[in-house]
Amino acid sequence: MFPEIRFVWLGVQVLVSVHGLSIVCGVVAGGVLVLRRAREPEVALLAVACVAVGALAGAHGLFVAFHGGEKTVWTGGLASTGGIAGGLLATWLVARVARGSAAEMLDVIVPAGLLALGIGRIGCFLGGCCYGAPTTLPWGVVFPEVGLPARHPLQLYSAVADFALLIALPRRAEVPGAIACRGCVGFGLVRTWLETLRDPATTDFIVRGRVTVPQVAALLLASGALCLRHWGPSIMPPARRNVLHGR
Repeated sequence: MFPEIRFVWLGVQVLVSVHGLSIVCGVVAGGVLVLRRAREPEVALLAVACVAVGALAGAHGLFVAFHGGEKTVWTGGLASTGGIAGGLLATWLVARVARGSAAEMLDVIVPAGLLALGIGRIGCFLGGCCYGAPTTLPWGVVFPEVGLPARHPLQLYSAVADFALLIALPRRAEVPGAIACRGCVGFGLVRTWLETLRDPATTDFIVRGRVTVPQVAALLLASGALCLRHWGPSIMPPARRNVLHGR
């Protein structure tokens, strides 16, 4: 594993968390993807900034709710399901402020979120967290923090799944919200299955040994996306202007 980067700058030894660096790289990569599809770069930058802050706050907030700790974004752990909830809420708020369509904004943010999550999962692997259950498969990995036996590199499974979903999503959709719906449903179903390969020590349970918090959150995400896809046009106000889709 490679949890930290150590270097000397101006005579001072500096330690950089690889997981933290991967989160920054994921946000930047997601932001670039959003900007490439944006009609109004200023609104796109606002959306990226708000979603990044909302996702980090939501991820740490959920971690603190289950495990305690200092209530600051950069101290302690992060729970990805809380980050997804915070990012979706931030997207909706930005759409309201910008007087745009939340569905159209989500069509741009969701692919960027998948890209950011995939990059972040690579950081999880290098940091040695969120590993899978023991396995005898030839690609099993021995994580130094826990030792033998070899375990599923669940972080890499998640990264590959996120990137695959991103590639599978269409760039444009005739109906606003269709891209976001497909991304959320696909992510929810894949995450629900991947949780069955996760080591019990690295997740939170609702029903011990059976149902985990991420599984419930993933199923709610997929179900919510399907409901909004079906009933969204009747319960969400139409856009006054298209603020993100443009290229």
